[in-house]
Parts: sequence; structure tokens; C-alpha cells
Amino acid sequence: MIDALITGKLLRDPVLKTGPSGKPYCSFLLSVPTGDGEPVIVSGIAFADVAERIGKLAKGDAASVAGSLKPSEWTDKTTGELKHGLNVTVSAALTAYDIKKRRGNGESGSNSSAPPHRGTYDDRARSKPWR
Repeated sequence: MIDALITGKLLRDPVLKTGPSGKPYCSFLLSVPTGDGEPVIVSGIAFADVAERIGKLAKGDAASVAGSLKPSEWTDKTTGELKHGLNVTVSAALTAYDIKKRRGNGESGSNSSAPPHRGTYDDRARSKPWR
């Protein structure tokens, strides 16, 4: 088992269903960018309250999920090409909706739980290289 934190965009609307036990589960596909330009497709499944939160999202929405990761491979039905991907069983998720909710529906001000902006470090701004 590999513990992972994955961020990507939904390739299609998540599918939210109810299992035989009466508890919700949700399946979804994330497109995760890589350095070589070819995204990795991550197939995910979530249960209970995490499933309900992911189920409210739509195609194109960004999400970060944490959970157990397994590699997978399959043959593309149209090209016959061997494809590689990942399957994740989600234990936690963070979406833009969650962030807005925590920050008071996206409004800035004293109700915001976001830390104060402290600026960024840009190593290209240095006039002299390290010696």
C-alpha cells in the first residue's frame, strides 16, 4: 500500500451511489498533470461523508484527495495501446468548496481563516548567483 496525496481535475462528473448497507460511495476520475505533459489518470473511490462531498463536484472541478494508492494498467479499446494509471481509495478530500466554506464563503476579512500573506521568494530576482 502506498499512502498518497493527489491533486487534479475531474474528468467527468463523479458518480454518487448508495451501497447495500445504505451508506454512500462515490467513484470518480482525476486527471493529474505530470512534468512530461501527459497526464496520469487516477481512478478514485470514496465512502461516507467524503463520498458525499466529492459527489457534489462536477467535471473540471479541482480536488485534492489522500488515501491508499495502487498502480493499474489496461488496454485502450480504441487504439489497443497499453495504458497506465492509478487507483486510490480516498480517506480524506479537500475541494475548493471546502476552502470557501472555511473562509466564510470566499469573503476576505477578519472572518477568514487564511494565514496572512507574507510574500514569496523568487530566486530569479537575485542579482548575483550563490558562490
